[in-house]
Amino acid sequence: MPDAEPEREVSIREASAEDALLISALAIISFYEAYFEQDDPHDLARYLNESFAPDVISAEMAAGGSTFFIAFRGEQAVGYAILRDGEVHPSVSGGNAIELRRIYLVERVWGTGIGERLLRHCLEFARSIGRDVLWLGVWQENRRGLSFYQKHGFRAVGTLTFPYGDSVGINNVMEIDL
Repeated sequence: MPDAEPEREVSIREASAEDALLISALAIISFYEAYFEQDDPHDLARYLNESFAPDVISAEMAAGGSTFFIAFRGEQAVGYAILRDGEVHPSVSGGNAIELRRIYLVERVWGTGIGERLLRHCLEFARSIGRDVLWLGVWQENRRGLSFYQKHGFRAVGTLTFPYGDSVGINNVMEIDL
């Protein structure tokens, strides 16, 4: 298990358009590391290309409505998160909700507390812009993710389908009051 990182070595900043290539690399690596052992390799490759290619990330950033954050350990980028305004799943209870669209770390820093710092940063940001609920979808087979969110006070409120390559997954919709 990795050694815990001192708090002072972790920093988080809002990403800019110039960070699209970095976010693309973080997204591809971290998603692959999270799911390569259980997913069909062709579905995984197709999803990575369709969802995280640099032009896809650039377009998502340019479209507005999303705030991207990058987590660093020292000078090295080790994770990212995206908060997205927009459509709220019908099972979400708050009327002023924001979605935690993605939050991923490279495997090398799992278990170091950086994920908790990044989540806390997202929660604080959502509060600072006046939101009352943060919600997300997490794959029902992602035991690590489900445990992480439950540990931090999220509760399941519904489900949604998640098209993924040639298959469709079921995600739990989870929320936390801010």
